[in-house]
Amino acid sequence: DETPGEAVDAQPSPPSSDETPGEAVHAQPSPASSNQTPGEAVEAPPSPPSSDETPVEAVEAPPFPTSNEETLGKANDAPPSPASNDETHSGAVDAQPSPPSSDETPGQAVEAPPSPTSSDETPGGVVDSKRDVAAPRSKSTCDFSGKRMDICAMEGDLRMHGKAATVYVVSASGDSYRPENGMVTIHPYPRKMETETMQTIREVTIRWNDPPGPDAPRCTVTHDVPALVFSTGGYLSNLFHAMTDGIIPLFNTVREYNGRVQLVVTDYNHEWVDKFRDILAALSNYPVIDFDADNEVRCFPSVHVGTESHKELGIIPALSRKGYTMTDFRDFLRSVYSLKREWSTPVNRASGDRPRLAMILRRNSRTFANEAETIAAATEVGFEVVPAGPEAMSDMARFAEVMNSCDVMVGVHGAGLANMVFLPRNATVLQVVPWGDLSWASFSAFGAPTADMGLRYVKYEATAEETTLKYVYPRDHAVFTDVPSINKQGYSMTWRIFLNGQNITLDIDRFRGVLQQIYQSTIMADPVVEALPPPNEMPSEAVDANKDLKNEENGGADGSLIKPDVPAPRSKSSCDFRNERMDVCAMEGDVRMHGKDATVYVVSASDDSYRPENGVLMIHPYTRKWEPQTMQTVREVIIRWSDPPGPEEPRCTVTHDVPAVVFSSGGYLANFFHAMTDGIIPLFNTAREYNGRVQLVATDYDPKWIGKFRNILGALSNYPVIDFDADDEVRCFPSVRVGTESHKELGIIPALSRKGYTMTDFREFLRSAYSLKREWSTPVNRAAGDRPRLVMLLRRRSREFANEAEAIATATEVGFEVVPAGPEVVSDMAQFAEVVNSCDVIMGVHGAGLTNLVFLPRNGTVLQVVPWGDMRWASFSAFGAPTADMGLRYVEYEATAEETTLKYVYPRDHAVFTDPRSIQKQGFGVAWGTFFNGQNVTLDINRFRGVLQQIYHDSVLPDPSLDSAPVVEAPPSPGSSDAVDANREISGMKKGSKP
Repeated sequence: DETPGEAVDAQPSPPSSDETPGEAVHAQPSPASSNQTPGEAVEAPPSPPSSDETPVEAVEAPPFPTSNEETLGKANDAPPSPASNDETHSGAVDAQPSPPSSDETPGQAVEAPPSPTSSDETPGGVVDSKRDVAAPRSKSTCDFSGKRMDICAMEGDLRMHGKAATVYVVSASGDSYRPENGMVTIHPYPRKMETETMQTIREVTIRWNDPPGPDAPRCTVTHDVPALVFSTGGYLSNLFHAMTDGIIPLFNTVREYNGRVQLVVTDYNHEWVDKFRDILAALSNYPVIDFDADNEVRCFPSVHVGTESHKELGIIPALSRKGYTMTDFRDFLRSVYSLKREWSTPVNRASGDRPRLAMILRRNSRTFANEAETIAAATEVGFEVVPAGPEAMSDMARFAEVMNSCDVMVGVHGAGLANMVFLPRNATVLQVVPWGDLSWASFSAFGAPTADMGLRYVKYEATAEETTLKYVYPRDHAVFTDVPSINKQGYSMTWRIFLNGQNITLDIDRFRGVLQQIYQSTIMADPVVEALPPPNEMPSEAVDANKDLKNEENGGADGSLIKPDVPAPRSKSSCDFRNERMDVCAMEGDVRMHGKDATVYVVSASDDSYRPENGVLMIHPYTRKWEPQTMQTVREVIIRWSDPPGPEEPRCTVTHDVPAVVFSSGGYLANFFHAMTDGIIPLFNTAREYNGRVQLVATDYDPKWIGKFRNILGALSNYPVIDFDADDEVRCFPSVRVGTESHKELGIIPALSRKGYTMTDFREFLRSAYSLKREWSTPVNRAAGDRPRLVMLLRRRSREFANEAEAIATATEVGFEVVPAGPEVVSDMAQFAEVVNSCDVIMGVHGAGLTNLVFLPRNGTVLQVVPWGDMRWASFSAFGAPTADMGLRYVEYEATAEETTLKYVYPRDHAVFTDPRSIQKQGFGVAWGTFFNGQNVTLDINRFRGVLQQIYHDSVLPDPSLDSAPVVEAPPSPGSSDAVDANREISGMKKGSKP
């Protein structure tokens, strides 16, 4: 789904169907689709691994209290130089700083005018001056394990002296965290993985003192609101970084305070503060304090040094202390800039309307060399083109309005594409990827984030014929013949040649074809298919009719005695056939269903919102639409439209007063990974909102599957599942939805979910369905003899641990309580869900059994052993990428050629070892027989022990008598009653490439 020019729709599909937990079923998984072959981006993948991440290195994707890594790392070794001004909102007006208030000394820089406040709300919530506060018992929590940021949150008697770059914690001796030497230093900028960048950030020192202490200065200004210290240095002049490293983490950290928080900035950048003054004023009621120039000793009830950063241009709800999503952030931006459009809706070309397309026009590098032709082609296709050069982007607020008025944004890879944050939902981002093997980095920066924003993503990858590098280098140069060799020389070489050294001459005919695809999705369909309306316009009134109803199988009156037809109301139908995973139709009014005929009848008025020309359409209600062979095994459901009175629609024999959802329990649902990805998660996403008042109807009815997931199905619906295939009743419903809402593998995208559900919501639902006790995995006390629990999934027949006993013994030796889990153990769904929930770590070789990670408590760790055969990408996509949204850590152990039993089958000069990708390219059947079904793994016990020791260290409480490292208490979970406003959930993130 990322081939050049192909649209990857991120439009919310209609609500989805069923999903449930279960045992590892080692059935052959579905063949990789053309857009999901190994090595190719699957459902908004993370950025690639960085050079410093070895195969056995922990790639953490935790919720608080540990760091998170959404992806395996960054595409390039070193950070790029900040983008040129034409890539970002440049030319910020140097507004006069706000005059200092009466309690602010002349040396205090006060930028970014505050929002209007009452007269008693002086800047920073100052309540007194020149007064010490009595020292209460202080509480401090610090996290230095994050990949993106070190953070400390303190409450109690906190004193801050900006010019000295010091925060003093005047603490009782029993403070929860105090380093041995009484001091720590933090660079408050979320690029910790980039050493050179962090060296440019001013260091903030935190000192712990017991009162009375000689080091703690006396307060000169006392505030009654919390303070947040962050940096506006680094790469924040680049819009991509301004959002990724600055604004989004700032929103995620302080939005909950509703303005009652003091922002304190080190590496103070006057232009940056002014440029984002509207956003800063919406986050804080008080002028920003210039930490570096401030000579006051400011006392706060709590201080937070550092911001909560998760991933590039994104938020992971499971890691956000308040569960924020990118939908929340974009709603916030719409409020700040008074942007009118939440949704991009198809325009009516019959009325002469044109969808608007903003074309980001760079200068100096990565420009469109045939810019005029490009604009003309877009206009010819049918768009109203809005050219956006650097001069158009100089006014931040105004350009936000321009972007929000558009339906499509087009541009070459670069920071200017970060303006997508202002696009309305359902709009399209078309990224032109320059020559130079930059598809991965480009997707990581601007493709992957689109899904969480509710945007569609289309990629146009430039060819060797379209780059101006062909005028600089001969065709036999490595720039064309061996691009990876150039990139391996380091980021500076990549930057100089591929990012800063080329422009793009678009192939107009090819580009026009891509635009035509996008255009079709931005206009009203003629008598074709009407797109589903935005969630707030869906026909939910009739569907939500929560009336008392007892099911006929329980001897109740569900309408089985009502035989006459229902008077035909005006029906409404909406269908979406553009989603890559699923076709869906939602109908309300007089809707009749005859299972044995596999037919749904819509008895509709002639002006029904959607009615296909021939009055009939077919849907396979299973969520792997891109796999034709799979979909052919799923029973087709026919939907017929007719006007009353009509000879076609049968008379009702049973009338229901709750909505119905039709889904398939066929396909690959016997495999636990698919049961969750294709069944249970989409079903939850579709039916959960009805609180049980919904009738589930299953085609390809599988009684074993229904029985296995009975707990989940019973929690979603108050009524037994109807076997659609065997049902000879004519059932009448107020509304019927054929198909379920599916977003990605083992995941939910909140921006696309009709009710904004997250994977945190889904996992809480599972805990309720199975009465699981543990929400959080917390470090155990090894001094008391406690051991973290590790469940080891033991496969049989293929991908086994050939040295299973040694692996178990090693894990035990490291310090874990090991719970071996073979097929016989995981056969009881409910019981095994409890087992996994009682553990802190789950490990196993890549396979469906790892899907049991859905039952792990938050902050648990997933250790995936990746078999030999160039399977890292497929393995990460299936079980690595989903961990972040679940609030789990992720660690990967990649088997070497020495660890696979294939070495006993093939000689070392065979392509299995010398070129495994060539085996993969022969098709999924060959790859399955060789790498999935044809090998076991003999772990290198010494290397394996090292990985387990890393995980163990994160699973136990620090012990100063055993550890040489500083003692760092993990911050409490969000529900902790003693956590104060300044204590934030901390999380780090992956290393990411820069635009």
